[in-house]
Amino acid sequence: MNPRKYKCLTIAEKKKLIEKVDEGEKKSDVAKEFKIPLSTLPTIIKHKEKIYATQTAGVRKRTTKDEFPRLEESLVIWLRQCRQQKVSISGNLLKEKAKEFASTLSINNFASSEGWLTNFKKRNRVVFKKVCGESGSVDDVVCLNWHGKLKTLIENHDARDIFNTDETGLFFKCIPDKTLTFKDEKCHGGKHSKERLTVLLAVNMDGSERLKPLVIGKAMKPRCFKGVKSFPTDYRANKKAWMTTELFNNWLLTVNGDMKRQKRKI
Repeated sequence: MNPRKYKCLTIAEKKKLIEKVDEGEKKSDVAKEFKIPLSTLPTIIKHKEKIYATQTAGVRKRTTKDEFPRLEESLVIWLRQCRQQKVSISGNLLKEKAKEFASTLSINNFASSEGWLTNFKKRNRVVFKKVCGESGSVDDVVCLNWHGKLKTLIENHDARDIFNTDETGLFFKCIPDKTLTFKDEKCHGGKHSKERLTVLLAVNMDGSERLKPLVIGKAMKPRCFKGVKSFPTDYRANKKAWMTTELFNNWLLTVNGDMKRQKRKI
């Protein structure tokens, strides 16, 4: 390892840089923060063992001891169990679980602060990683063809009369795609909850008008709606909570009727 390559960084800075990369921060952002070329970053990471060894040899590292060993031991076991079941854990969730353990163990002077969380992660080699999952792609040819058609469609309309609408799935029980996990473990996720609602959104080109969203669920009269007399959205239902041709056509006719009453062509 040639020390002249990145003599501008101290051992402590290199260690901090490596920790940020391990925690999943973008390499380009890390390089920018430490004011080094992006091409230098892989070299530092490659020699991280030597960097840690150099620090250990030169300076006695003072490790913050945990005041509550029983709580920490319980929390580590719980985190390992969660990761074995492919459950994603955030920092806030870990802090809440720590409070729960503190209450169970009758620890009254425990504070699950950000400082405590940072030290917990350092002591137990816990990092924040992105969970590996599925990915999809869009057909570029279809997009290019649509760009040509779109220009012809909107050329005679004002921006306020050009609307874009799209549907999206709201997976309201889906866990996060990032998690706290141990440095020496591979970060793989399990099955995500498929329970969802479909939401149709529409807004005009200049952003001055948003149409009322259409929400599609499975139950025609969910129990949670009992006693509710008005909604900020329109609500429809079918067995799969999916958008169908019939539902979209009905929504479109409703929008068309509203625009006719305003004497607008969109």
